Amino acid sequence: MVITYRIPTLGDMKKVSEQINRSYVSAYEGLMDHEYLSSLKTDHWEPVLQESIRNGGTCLIAECDGNIIGSTVFETVLDGEETHAQWHAFYLLPQYIGIGAGHAFYQRIEEEMVRQKCECCILEVLSSNERAINFYISHGFIKSETFEVNESGMTLLCDKMRKEFKRGKNNGI
Repeated sequence: MVITYRIPTLGDMKKVSEQINRSYVSAYEGLMDHEYLSSLKTDHWEPVLQESIRNGGTCLIAECDGNIIGSTVFETVLDGEETHAQWHAFYLLPQYIGIGAGHAFYQRIEEEMVRQKCECCILEVLSSNERAINFYISHGFIKSETFEVNESGMTLLCDKMRKEFKRGKNNGI
């Protein structure tokens, strides 16, 4: 299995939105309201992606055999003296979970964050999403806080997680 990574074009946004939608519904089935998940349309994520890119965010996609199998979105944020990546999304199609594709994609994502001079990465994850939390912990993230979010009539518990990137002359920081 050969997976390639690239920045999507604006013409890719419909396919990226479809991939995120399939991945999102699969990831949150049983963790979020079923009616909400089933109400999401395949184009739901297009305006979110376009807005993020317009605001300077970075979107990367993973492709296998010409199909988009994963996507990610993060912003580089200067917060006082620190530059960090605010990671908004990381989704793989369900058939690519558990076979190493997420690990390989994560390595590429972190390389891009470091290339953009980020000193660390901050993300938020649904507290009940044990698979995602374990993935992030296995890649060096640490939980820093838990908080409530009210979204689409649901009250959700989320964890904020953070990873410090190693500083050194070889990683551009």
